[in-house]
Amino acid sequence: MLYDFLKNVSINNDWVFEYSRSDYQNLYGGMDNGKVHLFVDPITIDSSFSDSGYETKTYTGKYMLLVSSDIDEGYKDKFDNNIRPLITNSNQFVKDSILCSDYQINKFQTMEVINLFDFNLDGVLVTYSITITK
Repeated sequence: MLYDFLKNVSINNDWVFEYSRSDYQNLYGGMDNGKVHLFVDPITIDSSFSDSGYETKTYTGKYMLLVSSDIDEGYKDKFDNNIRPLITNSNQFVKDSILCSDYQINKFQTMEVINLFDFNLDGVLVTYSITITK
């Protein structure tokens, strides 16, 4: 299941993992300023069936890779210090891990986010569609 996959990626990288709706994510109180936070929204599972009854599952949803930020920084500094490293390192690691597994990426859209939630987080929001290939 994709939930377990993302949780294991988070654990293996010593990231903070939070699985919940965004309104609950905003209430999250355990910010660790020195760590990447992986916030995963509830995952939608779409099943399709072949004529012989073989099931194919496609997982769709969103996740965010975030770091604590200073609300007073300018956008260029936020991008250089917080967003760019998440795009080139952490998010690339997630993408590479998916590609090396039994999943096929159908969609992987990344958008920058700044000053998110009550505790000012910067990072990336990823919208994905992933199908199990086995």
